[in-house]
Amino acid sequence: MNRILLGVNVLLVAAVAILFYKVYSAESPIKVESIESIKESEKEGKVKTESTHVEQVGNVPTGKIAFVDIDQLNEESLEIGDLVSETKRRKVNIEASMESLNMQYQRKVEEFQNSQKAGIASQAELEAKAREIQALETEASNKQLQMDNLSMDISTKNSNFQKSVRDFLIKWNNGKYDYILSYSEAIPSMLLGNTTLEVTNEVIGELNKQYKQKKIKK
Repeated sequence: MNRILLGVNVLLVAAVAILFYKVYSAESPIKVESIESIKESEKEGKVKTESTHVEQVGNVPTGKIAFVDIDQLNEESLEIGDLVSETKRRKVNIEASMESLNMQYQRKVEEFQNSQKAGIASQAELEAKAREIQALETEASNKQLQMDNLSMDISTKNSNFQKSVRDFLIKWNNGKYDYILSYSEAIPSMLLGNTTLEVTNEVIGELNKQYKQKKIKK
């Protein structure tokens, strides 16, 4: 593997942290603390990492270096934008369901306890109420599992994005540069760079063009 791969890997590691920050910075997950018996019962389907691989090809050193602004890449990448929007939408929906279930659970438990203390409900009625509470616990367990699986989905999709960027850079570079470095104010792996060496706009433009074509094919 030649020296270009080192620069590409630095670029991708920076992109990972930014993506997770963008998804989870706006909202914090709601915990259903009142429901004590949370059990795993089902799992959502997970996105598989693509298996195709672009081989790194060694070239005669050019002595040239370029860099990409990771902050700008994360702001202007259409693929990241779609992924963040989809993930936030799913997260908000799950949290809303969990909050609703929590309220229903508290109400059902209170009704069960009042009926039990008053002694006016039959054994069959109490058992029916208990089954309703158990059903809410099971549904809450499923929602919590969906939230956990959402994090795994983000990780898997992010890995796919990293790979697509790496494969793109290998093809796009085609021996032009020995190193493609990364720059980010959030993760300052490079403190200063000559602006004439920046290829951010060119890389983003080509990545977005490639992503649009992939969406059309779908």
